[in-house]
Amino acid sequence: MLISSPDLIQVLRQIAKDKSEIRLLNIYKGLPISYDASIDFVDDSEIQIHGNKHQLACLYYQGESYLQAEELPYIIRSQVISLNLSKENVIFSNFEAVKNNIGNRTEIRVEPDEQLVVTIQFNGSAADIFAPLTNISAGGASVIFEAYMFPTRLCQPGNDLTMTISLPDKFKKLSQKPAIDSRKLNPYSRTNSTEGQDGKIVITARGKVIAVQPEFQLKRYRVSVKLYFKDLSRIVVLQYISQRQSEIIQDLRILSDELYNLKR
Repeated sequence: MLISSPDLIQVLRQIAKDKSEIRLLNIYKGLPISYDASIDFVDDSEIQIHGNKHQLACLYYQGESYLQAEELPYIIRSQVISLNLSKENVIFSNFEAVKNNIGNRTEIRVEPDEQLVVTIQFNGSAADIFAPLTNISAGGASVIFEAYMFPTRLCQPGNDLTMTISLPDKFKKLSQKPAIDSRKLNPYSRTNSTEGQDGKIVITARGKVIAVQPEFQLKRYRVSVKLYFKDLSRIVVLQYISQRQSEIIQDLRILSDELYNLKR
């Protein structure tokens, strides 16, 4: 829903006048990137915000951000109109109200750094269905179905399923933490999961469909699934998420440095 209400502009003006902070939120490779910022000025349809270096890198590559503030009645999706790296400010316009769950993620989810295809078997169906994994968290995952392959009858919210995921074995890349004895962790994790080919660890979990989101322009469907990881399979997933989180943050830092080098 596009917003042109004078009331919204008035609220933004008051935030700027009070020198209150407004939070910018971007989702980069599944990971929320969020920093507080200040509003420099507000006119009838645009606002200028002074931002953080890493947040500005997200804005440059994504062209939009979500605005959050205690004074705002809803989260606002906003489009980047212009971005000045030397002054570290950005102008937003075309404000749109979005669902509040954008900023209320209770679990970290990450996108894979390589194509991972999961195997899904729905209850009541003997056939295995394959789909690319788009993100994963400690409590679930999302997959994509091309429209012509979408199993409409099976992919209904509430339907039970079993999902098998082959995750890269990132244990060797992780720095050791004093609280974890890796000599005990790795052999036990192999017992609760199957070591696949090419350094993959295969885990299986039961779950259910919780949401189906059509992406009509891309001619595909995004399906979100709640998964119940058991025993050490959960630790495998948590270790993978932790490593991907570090990689994504490092990737953003590199992009930010490269972007700022261009302005010199």
